[in-house]
Amino acid sequence: MTATPVLVPLPIVAPDARPRVTLTVWLADLTYTQQAISAETMPQAVAGIATYATTRMDLARPVRIFKYPEALADALEQDGPPDVIGFSHYIWNSQLSLAFADLIKERFPRTTVVFGGPHYPLRLPEQTVFWRERLAGRVDFYVDGEGEAAFADLLIALSRTSRDDVRGSLPGVHHLDSDGTLYAPPPRPRIHDLSDVPSPYTLGLMDEFFDGKLVPTVQTNRGCPFKCTFCQEGTAYFQKVAKKNAEHIRGELHYIGHRMKPLVEAGAARNELLITDSNFGMYPEDHVTCRVIAECQQMYGWPRVVNVTTGKNQRDRVLSAVAQVPGAISLSGAVQSLDPGVLGNIARTNIDPGKLMEIALAAADTGTRTYSEVILALPGDSKARHLGTLRQLVDAGFDRLNMFQLTLLPGSEMCTDAYRREHGLVTKWRVMPRCYGSYTVLGEELRAAEVDEVCVTVPDMPYEDYRECRVMNLLLASLYNDGLFAVLLAILRAHQISPMSWLERARTMDHGPALAAVLKEFSAETDEQLWDERADLLSYATGNIDQYIGGHLGNNLLYTYRTRILSEALDDTADLAARSCLAVLREAGVGVGGGSLVEALVREAAEYHRLALADVFRTDPPEVLRQPARFDLDALLAAGRHRDGSRDPRHFRLMEGRVREFVLTAEQRRTLSTYMGQFGTTPWGIGRLLTKVRLADIVRHVRMTPGPGTAPAPAGTEAPST
Repeated sequence: MTATPVLVPLPIVAPDARPRVTLTVWLADLTYTQQAISAETMPQAVAGIATYATTRMDLARPVRIFKYPEALADALEQDGPPDVIGFSHYIWNSQLSLAFADLIKERFPRTTVVFGGPHYPLRLPEQTVFWRERLAGRVDFYVDGEGEAAFADLLIALSRTSRDDVRGSLPGVHHLDSDGTLYAPPPRPRIHDLSDVPSPYTLGLMDEFFDGKLVPTVQTNRGCPFKCTFCQEGTAYFQKVAKKNAEHIRGELHYIGHRMKPLVEAGAARNELLITDSNFGMYPEDHVTCRVIAECQQMYGWPRVVNVTTGKNQRDRVLSAVAQVPGAISLSGAVQSLDPGVLGNIARTNIDPGKLMEIALAAADTGTRTYSEVILALPGDSKARHLGTLRQLVDAGFDRLNMFQLTLLPGSEMCTDAYRREHGLVTKWRVMPRCYGSYTVLGEELRAAEVDEVCVTVPDMPYEDYRECRVMNLLLASLYNDGLFAVLLAILRAHQISPMSWLERARTMDHGPALAAVLKEFSAETDEQLWDERADLLSYATGNIDQYIGGHLGNNLLYTYRTRILSEALDDTADLAARSCLAVLREAGVGVGGGSLVEALVREAAEYHRLALADVFRTDPPEVLRQPARFDLDALLAAGRHRDGSRDPRHFRLMEGRVREFVLTAEQRRTLSTYMGQFGTTPWGIGRLLTKVRLADIVRHVRMTPGPGTAPAPAGTEAPST
């Protein structure tokens, strides 16, 4: 993936208004590429640093932007080193950037290496340790806080004086001296108007990255008014929200749409947009953005999906904004936990979880997709509290729950030593999925892998409970999320039975051999992927990098094992879904034995969902699958959506024999082909696909055809069971 250098067009400014800078400057926002493109976003953030620099100085040479390691390696080989190279520093590319920085400093010691980004501790003592253990000898300066203005300050300073004379003189520019002293002045004040950063899209700086592999990425506002301790934007520095003006956003989105149109029409790119705002829809300006997105959909057929985190407050405003692009944006209720004590520990007391749930649930009435987020092992968490949160969310009717392990990010309050001690956090290290690779640079092999620190024990949640919660998370993802067994959910809800009771029953019942094997391997791999020491894991991962790239190690376990359940153990899973549903109905006093209509409905519903999912991840799936139909399952689902579900299965009995045919449409086949072409057909690849595509968009469509007459119901079973 070799990239052609891109020139940063210079704004028209009087020549004497900006200092002349003759330095050669490169900026890299690297991603791993060998198993899949791990960070598949266009590098608009570092490109914005480049465009902002042109407003502050007269650059004698254009800034070059790099995303792919191969392109940076080629440039170093063919063109020699720059005077200054800046690396974005995130949790998903830290070690990769450091590997390049290490080699550059070894081969070209006169090159100034600058890092910047949120993967950096908050407090001076931890910053000093971070420098000594990770950055020393590789990095000359670290930009703490926003990067645009501070990096511009640094370039101007480096053009006028030596590297050593810059130390400690610029706000937000940190430097470790040779005697171990860390110069760490406070961050530079933030930019108040994001439109002061010229768009790298409309200036053409992003053109080379419209390659069908990367997703267009924009930011319409920056900052977050909330104070969540696990988040890097939860600090006081990011409390105020800076915004772009409407014309800036309109220009960017239409430029992107124009470039994406031919790619989407050719099936050469995913039809997506990523907006990196923390609370989209919560501000009046977001309505304008949604209207522009709707314009782009009409003019360019893009974007079909908008990935964004919607606002945590201002329900009516969020709903109104999202309604302008129906079906494109999923409404989020990212509660993380619904336990008051846990919420207090993570400083989410200024977010009303009830109001947050209302935002998403009100959208369900209009057919908008909804999801919530839950984090396992938060401070104060326990098995009962975690499962209680899941129960409330599934009872509320969210379409999908995204369940995460608690990751300690260096730039968050939770990662500080004091916070860890106060809340008794016990952590381990794991390799991050897809974030590993091996590259040849200047004749040397660079191996790198990213690791993150996850909390696995808190005082009220021993590790055994943590593992049990992980198994429940997997079953919920496999049986509940995206309406995989929606008809069974409708039956349960009609009888006022919580879907969580069904899931908990499914966890404790006997499992078929294929499903039991998958669940056993999931539990074993949950243990195996966790390491006590970061250095030991890094050494092992880089020493076995081929195993990671080949998909044998380092996968996202929930995604991968959900895929395995739906492909390797679908028959067992459908059987378990039916048996556990009948069990909880029976425990609630519903008559389901002796071949009753209720039992027949449950069995038919489970088989219906099995056929809808069957073989969709094969490259040559069967064209048509068939099922005799005794019940109108569409009518049952519609009744459930309108909250008037009936307990009486006779209301949904078909009066004449019909046959269901399950088919994949041409559009579905194209979608599957596009994504499977990018991610492959391995379990981890399909798991990755399911994070990008709604399962409802790829499960088989159902059509009804005439069929043989339906056999009469067994004697004595026509009356409804209660």
